[in-house]
Amino acid sequence: MFDTNIKLYGKHATYVKFLAKKTQQLQKDFFGAEVFNRYIDVYKAGIIIGLVKHLKVDLDNYANADTANIMAETVIAEQNNLTFLYRLCMLLDNKDLSVDDRVDLAFKFDNDPERTREGMAVFNAYARGGIEWLYDAFTDDATTKEDFLDKIHEIVIQFNEDYNLE
Repeated sequence: MFDTNIKLYGKHATYVKFLAKKTQQLQKDFFGAEVFNRYIDVYKAGIIIGLVKHLKVDLDNYANADTANIMAETVIAEQNNLTFLYRLCMLLDNKDLSVDDRVDLAFKFDNDPERTREGMAVFNAYARGGIEWLYDAFTDDATTKEDFLDKIHEIVIQFNEDYNLE
């Protein structure tokens, strides 16, 4: 698990490119929020936000869709973090299952290709939901680098208020 490229399609690829500094490095004339360094950072934040806010979004995979690749070496370097997030996702998603069944989904079926494929579909749905939320948050009345910095501050303050973090 998490040893190959991760490919994002359609609007989610566009959103990741907008949010990541890496896009500016690849395309010098591109203007984006650049609030994350790499695509993988947007992806991981998207998963967390998707889980916390209960946002799952279907794949946007139409002909001639934009794509963004997270290369295998980056995925492998983040394998421990991604595996942790995957297990967390499996534990939190299936509320209709018993705790024991959710624990099995999270920890027992790593070598079962069918179960892993199903789990990854859920995992990626949360990632897409969180990525959409991030994109919407950073494009709402923000057009300059200063606006994007203000948005980061607003998001952190709001997150703190919503979840009573000290």
